[in-house]
Amino acid sequence: MGKDIDMTNSNDTHDNNNSNETAGSAVQVIDPENYVTVYIDDVPYQVSKQNNLLAGVLSQKLNLPYFCWHPAMGSVGACRQCAVSQYQDENDTRGRMVMACMTPVTDGMRIGLKDHSSVEFREQVIGAMMTNHPHDCPVCSEGGECHLQDMTLMTGHHSRSYSGLKRTFSNQNLGPLVGHEMNRCITCYRCVRFYKDYAGGKDFGVFGSRNQVYFGRQQDGVLESEFSGNLVEVCPTGVFTNKVFSEHYTRKWDLQSAPSVCAHCAVGCNTSIGERYGSVRRVVNRFNSELNGYFLCDRGRFGIGFVNGEQRLSACTGIKQASADKLTRLDVAKTLAHFKGKQFIGIGSMRASLEANFYLQQLVGKGHFSAGLSGADMALAGQHLSLLHQYPAPGLSAVEQSDFVLILGEDLTQSSPRMALAVRQALQNASIDKAAKLGLVPWQDDAVRNVGGSLRTPLYCLHSVPTKLDDECREHRLLAPSDIEDWLNAFNKSLRLKLTSADGEPLTVAELTQLSGLSEQQAGFFKPLLKSLLAAKKPLVIGGWSLACANLLRGINQLMTHLHSDEFKNQTKDSFAKVVIMPGQCNSVGLLSLLDEQSLSIEHVFDLLNEQKPQARAQIAGVIVLENELSDLSTQQLKRLRQLAATVIVLDHSQTDLSEMADIVMPVAAVSEGEGHYVNYQGQAQGYYQVHAPLLPRQDSWRWLNLVGQSLLDQESLDSLPALHQYLGEQYQGWPLSGLTGQLPTTEQVPATAQMTSTDRVARQTHRASGRTAQMASISVHEAKTTQSAASPLSYSMEGQSLAASANMPFSWAPGWNSNHAIAQFQTQVGGDLKRQGNALRLTFSDPLNLIEKYPSPIGNAINSRQQQTGTELCFVPQTSWYRGDWQANFTPEFTLLHSGNRIYIARAYAQAQGWQQDQYLLIDSSQTGLSTLAQVSLVEQARGHYVYGYLFELGASTSKISYFPVRLSAADTQQIAQHQRFENNRIEQAKASKDKTLERLKARDQTIPIRFVCGGLDDV
Repeated sequence: MGKDIDMTNSNDTHDNNNSNETAGSAVQVIDPENYVTVYIDDVPYQVSKQNNLLAGVLSQKLNLPYFCWHPAMGSVGACRQCAVSQYQDENDTRGRMVMACMTPVTDGMRIGLKDHSSVEFREQVIGAMMTNHPHDCPVCSEGGECHLQDMTLMTGHHSRSYSGLKRTFSNQNLGPLVGHEMNRCITCYRCVRFYKDYAGGKDFGVFGSRNQVYFGRQQDGVLESEFSGNLVEVCPTGVFTNKVFSEHYTRKWDLQSAPSVCAHCAVGCNTSIGERYGSVRRVVNRFNSELNGYFLCDRGRFGIGFVNGEQRLSACTGIKQASADKLTRLDVAKTLAHFKGKQFIGIGSMRASLEANFYLQQLVGKGHFSAGLSGADMALAGQHLSLLHQYPAPGLSAVEQSDFVLILGEDLTQSSPRMALAVRQALQNASIDKAAKLGLVPWQDDAVRNVGGSLRTPLYCLHSVPTKLDDECREHRLLAPSDIEDWLNAFNKSLRLKLTSADGEPLTVAELTQLSGLSEQQAGFFKPLLKSLLAAKKPLVIGGWSLACANLLRGINQLMTHLHSDEFKNQTKDSFAKVVIMPGQCNSVGLLSLLDEQSLSIEHVFDLLNEQKPQARAQIAGVIVLENELSDLSTQQLKRLRQLAATVIVLDHSQTDLSEMADIVMPVAAVSEGEGHYVNYQGQAQGYYQVHAPLLPRQDSWRWLNLVGQSLLDQESLDSLPALHQYLGEQYQGWPLSGLTGQLPTTEQVPATAQMTSTDRVARQTHRASGRTAQMASISVHEAKTTQSAASPLSYSMEGQSLAASANMPFSWAPGWNSNHAIAQFQTQVGGDLKRQGNALRLTFSDPLNLIEKYPSPIGNAINSRQQQTGTELCFVPQTSWYRGDWQANFTPEFTLLHSGNRIYIARAYAQAQGWQQDQYLLIDSSQTGLSTLAQVSLVEQARGHYVYGYLFELGASTSKISYFPVRLSAADTQQIAQHQRFENNRIEQAKASKDKTLERLKARDQTIPIRFVCGGLDDV
């Protein structure tokens, strides 16, 4: 058998849209060391010996049904659906039955998929599963994209012989995000394997009595995991459903879908957004082997609710319209005409696109551009850029391969949940290595977990708040932010010390303390840490922006210098340590790439506008704020900014305190309505497509800026994203996206816009798109006219190129594979890269030395933790929440309903000394922040005496840059408790009312059959 194998065979499936390109038509060069020859129905195939037989069969694009197996979670052999016949040799005609998911591949193996015995066995397994499965496919939310439907048809099972009573269960209320219909369960165990084993959840399990097996919680209640929404995609049936999607439901084939990027944190997970009649219906995971793989966090899945929300800006203010019905370019030009030639200050945004930020900087000039960051945060940005310049950040797939993890000052489970999930997978590597010594391979999931037991990859954490990863740590310490700096500095000083004395024996804690100057507590923490670090081959250090501490990032920079030294290289043998720094928002790194020593801090902006400097102020006509709510500024500071600026122009998609004060407000497109690029924590630029055309006057930020530029500087008119890229490439020598030939980066050449037809583009709908919608038949029998967009490489129809021809697949579908498992038809092999995934577009970062010199790291924090606190004043350390840690996600009413009430955590000994009891209401007052609210108290052992931890609804996402602040606690009286409870009830009622009002508005708009025309900006007439 030669190593060049033509993967095309008679069993290959074709993609949608009647494409002539087969899913496996490429000729692949096979590495003989990692692949073996397996004969499937007497046809030779080359399959990887690193995985099981089922994965090998599916990698050849052959059809073999399965349920319990999942490519990310391995095999347990629970469903018996992937049965095949294995033969001893070519003369064996009888064979024996084996389960493909539990069978390793061997060279020369012969199996049968189509033989009578295995075909009949698989059909009988389905028949047994269908005994109790309800006949509710027409009303099931999974209908049309159900893995069980696909597998039932694949086995040939088409009728039911059972006529008795079916087993029934009571469903549970699992919260506002995930629905539960237990009667549909086929006991594949995927849900509990993902929730508990993969994602580390503790409030969901499997319960059984005789033949009654139940998957759920011990009692009704909100699922606590920040990954609960993945149950919807992991479940092969409709047991777990997207409750938000079900409330405004449409079938998969009626969705217009487009590839996008999550706008809620800096990981940059790939998503697919589906819309119907101009409203976003749902977000699903879009596979990317280097980043999110098969799973999304719930903020990325459900946080898109702000796009449809009541808080969206829908009209311009401050621009006089000639017609009450339509805003035109001429209206904007007349309003801005008296600003012609005048200078504005531009404030960019970490949630606006890369293009919009660059265009704003070009519009106002580098010397008048600000990121909206304070001087302290500019110092933080400089240290972050220095790390990006020196040490490329790994993707999540590389994070999962780490054999040592050190987390410094970051609660990943709340700030960047998908990164935390990758860390959880890295913790299994110790078990995998132990199992490998016994001959077990990673896909044998149950066996590996049994062998590994409680063994975990070394994880060490220095936190300011308790986290969900604390139980997984070898060692962790709860410290104030300034203490974390001190500990890290001490660790850097002692890192070069050898762990053993001259006679080769390990150093004692006392000896380590004496040699390094560490305290005894620090030495006790660092001794095992150093030992694990020096034994690691793939160590990883993780930090972030949560504590807003530039000194911490500077300490991480020094740590990485040590770990990349020749001495450490000799110790670890294989590779250098890697570092990940997690900023706060989706395009934080993209904005940072614009900063240099000319960039303004927010203090500089105030200085330029200050009325005490009339000459400087006379040169500034106003401020342009681009998609930035400036949440770090207090209400008084925002008012001061408004007073100092002669004109405030705000571009945003939702209402903010600043938009209510602004002279001119321009409503911009949200992520589903616009197009552009976000740059994730690695510096990887990823494009997102327009899913649906915005209702005018909403339009992309860069389109509004172009109108401003035409009025102020007579800039040329730009009518498409490629035109903007070309313009910025001409204006900026270092424009990072120079050379792009199409709208968004792909691995293939995108045809010129003028030459593109509907069949040149990739379809946004599956080929089964229904025609007329019955609910509108009384109004019109015609379907809504589809949007026309000459510049988009996606067509607003079911017509277009094969999905396999594009790296930016809007959905996954293949003949016989209607569920999300269809993605395997477009991978090089199951779990591997997409065939057209290509290389990531990575930004390069210059040395930010001048920026660091202009904004040096501040000395100390707002409160020195080494100062003795009084008995009545404590340090409050805010905890973040995954569902409210992002400003945009705050507008999702379901997330508001998830908040179960304010709760703080205090050391038990301290609370008892004050006479406070578990669950008692305490009054929290802070003169520094103006905070005054109530919270119930939880008593914990590990908390420090004069520190309080907790998440308060009143703070919301504004705590992202607050390390900690002083508070006073006192027992609340009955009247205060009653008033607080009324506030909580009102909050819940308002969230429900907002949700109901939004749904009513969207459903009413569905009935009007919106007619769409051309995607783009304002009309000239």
